Amino acid sequence: MRIIGRIPINKLKTTLLGVSITAVLVTAIGCSQGSYPLDIFYEMHYQDSYKSYEPPRLSVPSSAVPRYEAPKSTSFPDNGKYLFDVNCSMCHGATGQGDGPVLELMSSNYGYKPVVTPNLTADQVKALGVAGVQGFLVSGLNVMPSFSKLLTEDEMRLTSEYVVNCIQSAQPEGCR
Repeated sequence: MRIIGRIPINKLKTTLLGVSITAVLVTAIGCSQGSYPLDIFYEMHYQDSYKSYEPPRLSVPSSAVPRYEAPKSTSFPDNGKYLFDVNCSMCHGATGQGDGPVLELMSSNYGYKPVVTPNLTADQVKALGVAGVQGFLVSGLNVMPSFSKLLTEDEMRLTSEYVVNCIQSAQPEGCR
């Protein structure tokens, strides 16, 4: 039997094997506790003594809590002209002729050629009516984005009515 110092080699091998297995187990257990490698935090809300004072985190049934619709924004005017000026005029132009600065830039600098005319006073656009214009607002077309997540149904309806009634002059008496 070989001896290193005063410890036999077999005992040294057994001790090193035990220490390495213990280190592997501690590492594996420490890494599997949660989303953090070690669950040691010094913030108060992570302490067990603080958690006992927190309210229970249970899901409340939707029927137990009254639900109200969000209040309507009053920050901006709620009319089609304003909505058209903010969302559409940069491409379609202030008068809807398809001469907006963004569309001109896309055509001159990037060679964009529209598949469908951007002129909202063209006969094929007039044939769409309010529902057709609103359909393009909802779905978008080529470089025109979908406005379904940017505008509410009422805002898209107001914008479509403004395009048909005021820009296309279907009912100019209602325009401001």
